[in-house]
Amino acid sequence: MEEALGPVVEIASRRFALPFQCPCCGAAPDAELTVPVTRAKGRTVTEDSARGLEFPYCRRCLGHVESFQGAGVVSAGIALAGIGIGVAIVLLVHVIGGLVMTLAAFAVAYGLATNRRAQALAQCSPACPSADRAVTYFGWSGTSSSFAFRSPTYTARFAEDNTTKLVNASSSLRRLLEGHRVARLAVPTPASTMVVPPPNTGREWLARIEKAPTRIARRHDLNNALEMIQDTTERAEILRAATRAELEPVRSKLQRLSGPARASYLEEAISAVAVDNVPKELQRTVLAELEAMRST
Repeated sequence: MEEALGPVVEIASRRFALPFQCPCCGAAPDAELTVPVTRAKGRTVTEDSARGLEFPYCRRCLGHVESFQGAGVVSAGIALAGIGIGVAIVLLVHVIGGLVMTLAAFAVAYGLATNRRAQALAQCSPACPSADRAVTYFGWSGTSSSFAFRSPTYTARFAEDNTTKLVNASSSLRRLLEGHRVARLAVPTPASTMVVPPPNTGREWLARIEKAPTRIARRHDLNNALEMIQDTTERAEILRAATRAELEPVRSKLQRLSGPARASYLEEAISAVAVDNVPKELQRTVLAELEAMRST
């Protein structure tokens, strides 16, 4: 089940398209996962890089990722506690007793981590390439954002969706894209005529955005709505609804803060939005609202 990361996908932008599917199993997403930046040898991460980016996920895969990640946290805590107790025993009682205590703590931590990771693996579907996160974000280098994925299919789709911004594509990535293209062409076209439903109206897009279950889903719908809707009044209304939803958690927290703590949180929120993968129009309106809050 455990597989290595695929080829690095480098995008010459902070803003990029996300295939609206779980990057682990490929299912329709109904949750989201924040992927922290990973520092890797040979890859520059600037100070103004996003510290983490959200990806669509399904709840099942989110569950096994949380279990897998949690196993390491709990085992590390037990190991540290064992070291602390062992040192105390060495200093106060006996050297051998302290060493035995430390070794026992490490054994318990290892056993617990192994067991919990096995449980996480059991939660995976046959389509999951790993019980751990399926996405690695290498940060913003100043000229590009870099990623790697465990799923070859998701790697190809992510690269295809960002073809115009793709840079420094390796030979392995090019081979993967070509293989994905050939496989897609080999799928027979259904003989029956597909019935294409009429496009959503402005009111329907507005309702979808207001009821979106996650921030990623809302941004996905907003992108599609702004591509489809040309009426300026409807576009403005849709954008206002998305802006309200983006700012709701920020406003809620600001109500509980005052003084320097409020100012610090507001600065953090502005910095996060400025480097986030946000649709351009939404980023502009959200930042304007946050700047207005700062001046009040």
